[in-house]
Amino acid sequence: MKIIHPAQEAVMPGITISSAYGAGGGVVAPRVAERLGFAMLDRAISARVAGELDVSLQEAEEGERKLSFADRFFRNLAPLADTISGGAAIAAADGAAAEEFRAEANKIMCEALTDGAVILGRGGAAALQNRTDVLRVRLYGSPEERIKAAEKFGEGKVSPEQAAKNLEQVDAARAKYVQHLYCRDIDDPTLYHLQVNTPLLELEQCVSMIIDAYRAFAAGPGAGSDAPTYAPDAD
Repeated sequence: MKIIHPAQEAVMPGITISSAYGAGGGVVAPRVAERLGFAMLDRAISARVAGELDVSLQEAEEGERKLSFADRFFRNLAPLADTISGGAAIAAADGAAAEEFRAEANKIMCEALTDGAVILGRGGAAALQNRTDVLRVRLYGSPEERIKAAEKFGEGKVSPEQAAKNLEQVDAARAKYVQHLYCRDIDDPTLYHLQVNTPLLELEQCVSMIIDAYRAFAAGPGAGSDAPTYAPDAD
C-alpha cells in the first residue's frame, strides 16, 4: 500500500468510520478524533435523538413513560449499530418511522460536522455518501482474524466461541441498520474512500493511515503527488 504524505494541513468537515465486529472501530475512531482535534460522534446520537423527542436518555433507555411506536423505534434503533440485540426494531418499523429517524440522525451528523467530527457507525457512510467533503472509511478483516483481534480492539475478554457468535450477530445488525435506513450494502466497497484490514496491522498504523488519507482527501485532487493514495489489497 502506497503512502505519500501531504505537504500541508487542510481542513474538512470530517470522517465516517464503519467497522465490522472485531475490526477496532471503537478504539481506532476515538484516537483519530483526538489526534485531529475533532469531536467524536458515537453513542451521542442515541442521546441526541432522545433529546429531539423531548425524552431524557434515561427515559428512553428504561421506558419510564408510554412511548409511541415512533418513539420506541428511535429508542431501539439509535444504538442498534453497536449492539447485539435490537434487530426487531428494524423489521417492525414502518416507512414513516424510518424516515423520521433518518432525518433526525442525519441532522445530528451534519451539525457535528460543522466543527469537524469523526462519526463511528450509525450508517454515516451511507447517510453522507453524496457529500464530497467527508472521508468515508471501512475497517474490515476476515472473520477468523477479527475473532482473534476482538479482545485486542476493545471488545472485552471473550472466548473465541463467544466472539464468533458476537461477530455474526453484530455484523448482521449493522448491515440491517444500513440496508433498512439507506438501502445500501454495508460491505459495498464503492461506499468507501478507504478500506483498512485492521486485524493485520498495529493500532497506531491504522490511526495514522486514516489521518494521512484524511489530509490528502481534504487537499483535493489538485494536491497531486503530495496526497496519499490508499486502496484495498487485491484479492
